[in-house]
Amino acid sequence: MGNSEKNTESFVHTVIRTIITTTIIAAILYWVHVFPSGGKSKLVLFEMIWFVVFCIVFGGHWLELLFINHIKFSLPKNILSLYVIRVVYWFLCAAPLFFAANLIADLFSARTVQMGRWWMFGFFYIGIQLLMHAIMQVRFKKSFYNGVY
Repeated sequence: MGNSEKNTESFVHTVIRTIITTTIIAAILYWVHVFPSGGKSKLVLFEMIWFVVFCIVFGGHWLELLFINHIKFSLPKNILSLYVIRVVYWFLCAAPLFFAANLIADLFSARTVQMGRWWMFGFFYIGIQLLMHAIMQVRFKKSFYNGVY
């Protein structure tokens, strides 16, 4: 019998949800001009934004599963320490996601793209995670806010 706290979403469902989420976020980022065009056509710019966002959303999903399904069970059961460790974990997870997104952006550009500093993205990523968990909380699903899920 499996652990009821583990996330067991199917791979196909994960990919479909990630594609839908990525497309919505990429459209918003494209519309508000977060990424400079740098002479790229509108289609190439949207593709670059889409792949960068996909890298962060899909990679972030797997890093979350690593925490939820494995790391969490080896940590102390003190709720306050779990909250602190989870936020630090998000900050540290931002580094590989940032570098992968930067690599993806470089593939779409003739010159090296610098998307900022990884540690600044770390704080932004914590905000992203808090927002996503707030959405899960509102939908009455397990989240960071109801037990460090």
